[in-house]
Amino acid sequence: MKQCTLIIILLLTTLMISCSKEPQPINFGVDSCNHCLMKISDERYGAELVTKKGKIYKFDDMYCMKAFIENETVNSEQIFSLWLVDFHQTKQLIEADKSFLLANPELKSPMGSNTAAFSSIENRQIQYNEHSGTLLLWQDYFK
Repeated sequence: MKQCTLIIILLLTTLMISCSKEPQPINFGVDSCNHCLMKISDERYGAELVTKKGKIYKFDDMYCMKAFIENETVNSEQIFSLWLVDFHQTKQLIEADKSFLLANPELKSPMGSNTAAFSSIENRQIQYNEHSGTLLLWQDYFK
């Protein structure tokens, strides 16, 4: 009886963990982009889409995530959250709709969006002072 209870607890725990809607860290140099299939290698760029069922899709550039969504590879009603890599704090994911973006050809992102995401307006301003460019929010970029 104790073994049966233990097995049930382990199965339920596994199911709960696998249905998490939290983003996962991108394994740079290992993970591949779900849109263009390139290795995700530049730690200043990247994006992640989490579905309502907890499935994770990873991208090497916010351009790829946008194209993935526009191609309706995942129905927009299935999307739980969108995440972008913070250019200032590499490898850190931030919610796309709370990010501050800077577009400039000098930024040279993997798939040519040449747009960097920042968790704060202050960090974006520092980069803007060095490179100038176009100040955006995710909603502006995703139009």
